[in-house]
Amino acid sequence: MTPSENKSLPRAGSVLTDRRLLTCQVCGWVHYVMTAEEKAASDQLLARYHFSAAEQSIYESAFRQCLRCESSASEFRAAEERDLARANGHMVTPVLVEAHVGTH
Repeated sequence: MTPSENKSLPRAGSVLTDRRLLTCQVCGWVHYVMTAEEKAASDQLLARYHFSAAEQSIYESAFRQCLRCESSASEFRAAEERDLARANGHMVTPVLVEAHVGTH
């Protein structure tokens, strides 16, 4: 990742107000839940590459796991104040999860 790309990634405590934040229960990494619109925009950017079925599966899996430790996003929990405090100023990565993930 180039320095200019890194500057555009969301960081905890900055642009992620009023977003649903989840924490990986294995490593503690904080993620934000992507909207359907964000996912569609990401998909459009990659459409020009004409991914094979296998490549598409790999691409999709990146949004359904922790990008730090690769744990399944289905096991994430709602981020708590201590998680957010630890993540403040750090990169927060997107995940695409079912609505019930992190609600119990």
